[in-house]
Amino acid sequence: MQLRLHLLLLLLLIASGAWAQYSAPKEGLIATPYQELPLGAIKPQGWLREMLIRQKDGTTGTMDKQYPLIMGSRNGWLGGDGDQWERGPYWIDGLLPLAYILKDKELIAKVKPWIEWSIKSQTPDGYFGPSKDYPGENGVQRDNSRDWWPKMVMLKILKQYYSATGDKRVVKLMTNYFKYQLKELPSKPLDNWTYWAQYRAGDNLMEVYWLYNITGDKFLLDLGDLIYKQSFDFTDAFLNTDMLSRMGSIHTVNLSQGMKTPLVYYQHHPKQKYLDAMKKGYKDLRKYNGMA
Repeated sequence: MQLRLHLLLLLLLIASGAWAQYSAPKEGLIATPYQELPLGAIKPQGWLREMLIRQKDGTTGTMDKQYPLIMGSRNGWLGGDGDQWERGPYWIDGLLPLAYILKDKELIAKVKPWIEWSIKSQTPDGYFGPSKDYPGENGVQRDNSRDWWPKMVMLKILKQYYSATGDKRVVKLMTNYFKYQLKELPSKPLDNWTYWAQYRAGDNLMEVYWLYNITGDKFLLDLGDLIYKQSFDFTDAFLNTDMLSRMGSIHTVNLSQGMKTPLVYYQHHPKQKYLDAMKKGYKDLRKYNGMA
């Protein structure tokens, strides 16, 4: 049965022209039941396409006009002296897949400067992204430019961009950046600048494993272990604490983004406790929803 499913997936990838983006799991990671199809492999029609067009014509497609202070040319992810942190990448994280799913030239043109600046910003040591802090300004996040967390958002964006285009510069950038992380994290851990990366490290870990399935570089598995070690321990929190039954125990976005971390890590360390943690976590969420 599993073999037939894999063959069906391969046929779908070939038929959609997405075969070049398919990467079978490398040794060291378990085979997952599902494979993510590249952007554009499925073309929306009917009601779904109409909803995506409304997104294009609404806030998603026009955020640069509605929120120019943050999403305009001053944004640090465009090389400017404005917002240096997460908000620009948050927008592009939604805009890029919308642009390539619709194959919309106007939206792609909005996305490309963010991609190009990010790729070209990489320094010889592997770092990429904004790197300079600025004095405070009302409504603008101009500090913590080197924080690990916003890069996690941009890594996801670059992964999606690679999925849509096959641009090999993404593989080079991620390889060099992950080498940088492996070198720097021991002295500048995930919570060095802010605590957000510690809770959302599963996002970083996903991209590390994604790249490993492309390149097979063994250092990526070592980096994955280091990232998990420095992250908030959702496995222990779900199995051995009352976190989910206590009011105000954890920031809701940290929970929703971070709770996948045990399952992501399970790909390299397939131990039952990670599955048990997720099952108990979801069970407690259903029971105590609204408490944490």
